[in-house]
Order: sequence, then structure tokens, then C-alpha cells
Amino acid sequence: MRFLTSITVAALCGLAAAASQQSADVFILDTKQQQQTSREVPRLPKEVVRHILLQRTSRDSYGSDLRDIPSSVDTEAAISFIAKYGKSPAPLFSQTETSDPSQLVVILEGITAENAGPLKESLAKSSQHAAFAISDPPSKVANDRLMTLFQNLGIAVPEQCDLASAINPVNGDCWTGSSSVVKYDVKKSPEALYTLVDNLSRLNKFISSGDLEALLVLMPESSRSSKLNQWSVKAATGSSSDLRRRFNSETVIVDDSVRGANGAAAPTQPPVSRPTKSPLQTAAKKVIPQCFTSQKSCEDQTNTCSGHGKCVNKWGDKNGTSKVSGASCFVCKCLATTDGDKKSRKMKHWGGNMCQKEDISMQFWLIAGSTIALVGAIAFAIGLLFDVGEEKMPGVLGAGVVRGSSTK
Repeated sequence: MRFLTSITVAALCGLAAAASQQSADVFILDTKQQQQTSREVPRLPKEVVRHILLQRTSRDSYGSDLRDIPSSVDTEAAISFIAKYGKSPAPLFSQTETSDPSQLVVILEGITAENAGPLKESLAKSSQHAAFAISDPPSKVANDRLMTLFQNLGIAVPEQCDLASAINPVNGDCWTGSSSVVKYDVKKSPEALYTLVDNLSRLNKFISSGDLEALLVLMPESSRSSKLNQWSVKAATGSSSDLRRRFNSETVIVDDSVRGANGAAAPTQPPVSRPTKSPLQTAAKKVIPQCFTSQKSCEDQTNTCSGHGKCVNKWGDKNGTSKVSGASCFVCKCLATTDGDKKSRKMKHWGGNMCQKEDISMQFWLIAGSTIALVGAIAFAIGLLFDVGEEKMPGVLGAGVVRGSSTK
């Protein structure tokens, strides 16, 4: 009897351990759809997945600090995963500045095999499969701390936002910039999962138009009470106090000759007054949304496209009617301007999300093309001269020279 009891206990412990190690599937919905070459889904540690989430939602270029990656994971492999599943980089050479698609991260907690069935079936019908899986999904406490990190980094984290509104990148209640992160507990709010299934076709319309990229994280119910309370052990909380602590710990190295009597560093020169910036430069540094809900808000926040363009509906037709029902996306359409009088009139082209940058790509390609053509012509002429000089004299001229010398 004791033997059977011990076997039963061991089996139950094995099942509990297997349940606690259940991975979390992650779906990447974009235009390239992250096709898998094999049926095996790669399993990534939570530290690498955290960098992928930060890289996709970061407004500026994300500089990853891989010191929190565990030693069991190769650094080069971690970098390759971040580059593969992260946000697509902007093209290196482009004549016009293109707007990147908005980034949406949806974290669903309390996922089980039963409630996730309809969602995975709907995704499979659209040929959308799990890109990778989190091998060690952390607890609910870690997810709350991750949301705090996103909020401290200036990423939109709307608390009261239904999923139907969250997938619309022009919704002002859920989007304040180019990225948004939302989290729902399916156990407490099962309607969130049903809403996602019902609005999956609408979500794919935004993705196919190139205006949105979404990342779905399905956190299993077994991870709710996990002992892993951090996505990264060495991860910073993202608060400004950590930056101040790092700044205060650094000291300025100066020569002893410039130190005062009390040992403090004496100023070597008076403080230089910084030039005041124009309102246009200040407005260019503020975050400009990917889309504006109305033409008036677009003109007010962009100063009528810096006076170099006009606000148009990106999703509208020639008459201005929106092609997508219930959505409008007003952006700046840059136009050419002329400076000077009639004799010295000069046309300028503009670019940027506010038409605040002068487009000099045409002048660049004109100078570069002319230089390449001139160098090529000179090289061709020199090569032609060398080929002519190396040719042998014709046989007729050689015979005449020999006959003349014999008559003498």
C-alpha cells in the first residue's frame, strides 16, 4: 500500500512539475508573418523575450544591454533572436522618409488549452502560427512590473481600454504615440479573448495596410503563481531614480591644479549660455503620432505641416472619404516650395513627419551620378589609349621599311 502511495505521489509531482514548466506561445502578426521553416517552435528565455518586446515598442533606436542574459544562452544567439523577431529596421537609403508601422503588444494572462482553442484556430486559418515560445514564463507579479517598466519608458499603457479599441492605431484613448502595450486577464475578463477572435479580421486589415504590427503573448494559467517574479533579475525598473543614482555615482576627473583649496573642482570657464531654440525646432523634437484623428488636430500639432505641406487623410480616397470604416488617419503631405524672386527662383522639396526637413536627395544623386559618369569616362579614355599604344604595326608598313633599306 505504501509502495502504491509513493508511486502516486511521485506521478502527481511529475505532473505538477510539467504543468509549471508550460511555455507561453508568442504570435507576431506583421506583413512578413514570420514564417517558420520547421514545425518546431524555438523556446527562448524570458530575458531575451523582454529585449524583443522593448526593441519593438521603443520609440527611438533601442540599445540593448545584454548583461541580464543568462550565461547558459549564447550572446550571439540572443542577438540573432532579437534581430529576427524584433522590429524591422528602417531602410538605409531612401529618398523619402517613410513612417514605421505602429507597434501593439497584447499580453493575455490565464490562457489554458480550452480557452485558447478558438483563437489558435482563427490564427491558423490566416496562416498565422506561433513565432516562438517563452520557455520560463514569469508570474503575474512580473507581468505587472513589466507594464510599469513600459509606462516609465514613455510607452502607452492604457489601463481602461477595451481590446476592440486597442487594435485601432488611431484611437486616441489607447494610443498616445507609435506603440501601445495592453494586458488582460482572461480568467477575470473572458470577453477579451472573444473580442480578439471576433476582431481578428479587422486587425489583419490594419496589418496588411502596413499601419500596424501586433505581438500576442499568451501567458499560461500555470505561470500565474510562478516563483519567477521578474522578467530579468538585473533589469532596471525604468524609473528616473536609477538614472540619478548612476549619475551621482560618477565623478569628474580633473587635474589637481584646477581644484580649489577645499578639494572641490573649480570651474575653468564661465558657464556658456545655450542658444534658445526656435518653436519649430522644439516642435520637431516632440513625439508626433503616426496618425491624427482629425484635420484640425493635424494642423494644430504640426503647425500646418511647418508651412511646407497640407494634412490629408491617409486612408481616404480622392474625395477624402475613409476607406476603412470608422477610422481616419490624417498625416502631412509635403509639397514643393519656391524661394527668391523671379530671376533667382529656387524650388525646395521637403520631408519628415512634419515636413520640417529639406529633401536634398535629388541634388545628392545628381552630383553623385555626374561624378561617377565623369570618372567612368576618364577611365574608359585612358584604357582606350593604352590599348591603341600596345597594338603592333601593320605588315604593309613593316615591308616598306625593309625594302627601302635594301635599295640603299
